[in-house]
Amino acid sequence: MTSSTEQDVQAEAQLALHGLENAPAPSQARVDRIYSGPREPEPLLSHLGYDSFRPGQREAVAAALDGRDSTIVMPTGGGKSVCYQLPGLADERLTIVVSPLIALMADQWLRLREGGHPATMIASGLGENAARDAMARVRDGRARIVYCSPERFGSSSFLEALGRREVSMLAVDEAHCLSEWGHDFRPDYLRLPRAIERLGRPTVMACTATATEEVAAEISSRLDLRDPLVVRSGFDRPNLSFDIVRLDGKGSKARKFALLEIGLKDPANRPAIVYCGTRRDTDEVAQALRESGISAGAYHAGLAPDERASTQHRFMQGDCEVVVATNAFGMGVDKADVRSVWHWAIPTSVEAYYQEAGRAGRDGEPARAVLLAMRSDLGRLVRFNEQKTVDPAGVAEYVRQLAANAGEDGALRISSPRTDAERIRLAVAERIDSVSIEPAPGGRLDVTIHGPVQPGPVAASCRVAKDRGWSAYRSVEAFSYSTKCRRRLLLDHFSDTSTPEPTGRCCDVCDPAGWLPDPESILITAKRKTRSPGADVVELSAADGRLFETLREWRRAAAAGKPAYTVANDRTLEMIAVKRPTNPADLQEIKGVGPGFISKYAEPVLELIAAA
Repeated sequence: MTSSTEQDVQAEAQLALHGLENAPAPSQARVDRIYSGPREPEPLLSHLGYDSFRPGQREAVAAALDGRDSTIVMPTGGGKSVCYQLPGLADERLTIVVSPLIALMADQWLRLREGGHPATMIASGLGENAARDAMARVRDGRARIVYCSPERFGSSSFLEALGRREVSMLAVDEAHCLSEWGHDFRPDYLRLPRAIERLGRPTVMACTATATEEVAAEISSRLDLRDPLVVRSGFDRPNLSFDIVRLDGKGSKARKFALLEIGLKDPANRPAIVYCGTRRDTDEVAQALRESGISAGAYHAGLAPDERASTQHRFMQGDCEVVVATNAFGMGVDKADVRSVWHWAIPTSVEAYYQEAGRAGRDGEPARAVLLAMRSDLGRLVRFNEQKTVDPAGVAEYVRQLAANAGEDGALRISSPRTDAERIRLAVAERIDSVSIEPAPGGRLDVTIHGPVQPGPVAASCRVAKDRGWSAYRSVEAFSYSTKCRRRLLLDHFSDTSTPEPTGRCCDVCDPAGWLPDPESILITAKRKTRSPGADVVELSAADGRLFETLREWRRAAAAGKPAYTVANDRTLEMIAVKRPTNPADLQEIKGVGPGFISKYAEPVLELIAAA
């Protein structure tokens, strides 16, 4: 994933910052009164309105108060923000919180400001007066926490404001964005190590919800963390139930949509997010849901920024109950009452699945995650992996092209990579020290060429990139087609050895009945979806559906290898299942049943009806 364009950032900011510019500033006297006490975790906790720490929070806060680096791995909704907000508010020096999306920052900032806490935010999209005020608060010490994006470190005015303060801590939220082998790599995060040194090497806290041990180790290495405390509070989400429904064979897409429709028509499963693998699927599924009477909006990077902003705003406000989206919809969406998350296709990695599924039930109430898996999804993932594969010659050629356009000092300014292949070439070149990268205005990058690509290092780095890409593919394939407990599989993936303790239903393996509709009713709904517009709809009960399936089995045998319609079409069998005639005369009243059918099939059909 590449960083947002300036136009995207502006649209996102206008939505996220709407109404925030006039938020009341905290009283300095109140700030001094609240934070003049001892710098200990428990007294500070009450100032944010909490009664007790969640697992891992106290240790993280204590480490920050002691000036110790840390890596905090907590599940979505686990309370990572408290880990850096408490020590940040308790210190008169400045805490910088780096976050990838404006909406994510704006939500936390607003909550702090409403509580009267000394926090501010520097972001594109702020009005001129609000931006000037925010910068002033950083300079003169009125702000103890400032939220910003990693790109902000390319701003001379921002760096000048930071230079007026002593920085106590830099918190890196969504720190998995540092790993080019992670599921949500962002090149701008690679500039943070240099920014940390420029700030005088303050305490560093790296926070994420989705880092495997391997990615967490890379985060620690990238940020040069010193003897870091590592907090892994557990990956279980006890209030979530997990279902994987495998749909393959003829008519599988119709059955998949029927299941999605049935699930989303249940009010208990709304609000909901449906994740699709492509923009085309996103548009088609959203349109089909609207046609079935479900309030649904589409969200993907191919839509205009104001269109995306409108969809997100309506969803957050409750005007739109279902968002159908690509993975462009995610971080920054803090809607606590999402009751279900559906994956229309197998995602690119287990980490991506876990993060997206974890957007359900953040309020702690029961919620569910459903993956609708088809083997054809794996072909799409294979193609994605092949497109992302880069070879040493490709990296070398990429660096040669950069060098050809660079000045005498080896420097040039480029647009942020827009394709996976270009992104990985640049990341590999940076990793082997052929280039260094700094953020530049407008979402661009300043690149400095250090020398030609060396064959040995580039070959090794490309091999690592390829191996990790296919490892992610194999992991998500195994997860999607395993017959083991879904919760256990997720915990094992993240090296969490704790015992699963669901507060309700666990998953489709541990509780096969669960909440999913009867498969025969899914089939009937799917068949109705394939009918021509305007055709009469037959409403079948579950019992009718079972009889219909029995009649279909009988028809297959009666056709004796000939096309099934030569005996009777589905519409006729559905009417027989609903009306349940008890004699030949009543049977002949059904449309599609003629004298020939009566003479050949009346007896066995009436017997099946009687036995149902």
